[in-house]
Amino acid sequence: MDILTIDIGGTMIKSGVIDRNGTIISRGNFPMPAAYEQLTAHLIDHIEQHYGRMFDGIAISSTGLVDPETQEIGIGSVLYEAFGQSLVKELTRYFHLPVSAENDGNCALLAEKWLGNGKNCKDFATIVLGTSVGGALMINHQLVRGKHLVAGEFGYMLYPSDPKPWEIWSLVGSTRVLVEEVSQKFGKPLDGHQVAAFFEAGDTQTQASVDTFIEKLAVGCYSLQYMVDPEKILIGGGISKSDFLLPALQREINRLAATIPSNIIVPQVEACLFGNDSNLIGACSYFLNKFEIKGKAK
Repeated sequence: MDILTIDIGGTMIKSGVIDRNGTIISRGNFPMPAAYEQLTAHLIDHIEQHYGRMFDGIAISSTGLVDPETQEIGIGSVLYEAFGQSLVKELTRYFHLPVSAENDGNCALLAEKWLGNGKNCKDFATIVLGTSVGGALMINHQLVRGKHLVAGEFGYMLYPSDPKPWEIWSLVGSTRVLVEEVSQKFGKPLDGHQVAAFFEAGDTQTQASVDTFIEKLAVGCYSLQYMVDPEKILIGGGISKSDFLLPALQREINRLAATIPSNIIVPQVEACLFGNDSNLIGACSYFLNKFEIKGKAK
């Protein structure tokens, strides 16, 4: 059985055919249409041109909340109204195949649970660093959604900020914020790879910004440990592949814990195994479990 997987991001739509063992067989992508109401038509054209009908179902990973019952995408957000309420239904009707949808942060966790660094964990969490701060939780082998489907949305945690007294983590501690801050110091646009290179080269301007970024991440991990007590916390996003991040983060967590006399446990962090493929692989895992395919992801 081969599953066509779709990853709907803010600027790019990625696709791939994945077999039931989690191996990506083929790939494709196209830009998110400027008019969101055109997404469904563009997606069908993309599928027809690149994959024909050589798959047994469609699994979608998407930004925005996804209702596990109705499979509607972007609940409560005007941004997704153009396609979110109807996408799963329209693809099901057009291709006459089962279709599933899941939030992208949840998909990243499901990929780690199926084949990655959370495979042997009963309880773990993921924190995904990028344009914002995302994440997901698994407790007793079950994905935790919460009453309003926002469990694991760590980017909404509050941090002291200036000039506001408080601001959400996504707006003060995401990779995007780090890159913008260092770019401003250098007076030119930079990307995440350049920021990492400057830091590893010992640039003092970059060092200060990265240290603050890591401190916020360490505080988030420490707080998360005492809220849900996971076996481990997996860090994802492009910056998690940098050689410096995980060692520096664990050192900062250890330092922070040492300053708290009542501390009981020191959070343990690892990098997510999957990078840009995590949403595709996690969407496939969700599909296999949702439709109870024999030999499904466990």
